[in-house]
Amino acid sequence: MDVTPRPKDALIISAGGFGRSVYNIMQSDIANGVDWAVTGFLDNRGDLAASTPLPVLGDPLTWQASPHEEFLCALGEPAQRRRFAAPLLAQGATFMSLCTGLHKAIGVEMGAGCLFEPEVRMGVDTRLGDFVFVQSTSVIGYEVQIGDYTTIGSFVFVGGGARIGSDVIIHPHATILPRVTVGDGAIIGAGAVVMADVPPGVTMIGNPAKIFRFK
Repeated sequence: MDVTPRPKDALIISAGGFGRSVYNIMQSDIANGVDWAVTGFLDNRGDLAASTPLPVLGDPLTWQASPHEEFLCALGEPAQRRRFAAPLLAQGATFMSLCTGLHKAIGVEMGAGCLFEPEVRMGVDTRLGDFVFVQSTSVIGYEVQIGDYTTIGSFVFVGGGARIGSDVIIHPHATILPRVTVGDGAIIGAGAVVMADVPPGVTMIGNPAKIFRFK
């Protein structure tokens, strides 16, 4: 008699373009069909149902989680990830991390719900919090610390020993030099070169990066 456990049902939060891209990545993951199988999307935008490869099963804000389900939050904005993950976390739901094509050195530790697009490289002894999202081809150096819900765009370089806070957004092609600290909630503009510590909540642009003040 076959006693192989059935793969868990994986549900993707967001049926938008990013969610569908994540579904595409998941199809090539070695865990697909073994540890989990994607069964659908959770989204509260009813107009997306016709464009998804799998059904939109419900609203993530009201979904009742099952022990046989795992969730992946495919939302780029830190605040959106917090909002839509919170009701499920309150139920004790399990959030999986997707590491397809991640080049991970020894000693790397990460929390729940992290998402890495292919060809991300991560140095030794780096520590990541929960719900960190890193887009393709970015490089994270050794002994870097990254807080919860931070988003890192494509082609970003984070130097060794850097400290990146929670809810940070680093846009594509930015460079964070080694041992620099980026405070919680900061935004690093596309192509910015960050050479000195960044206070919490500010927006940095340019090379060298300077605080951008909205008028």
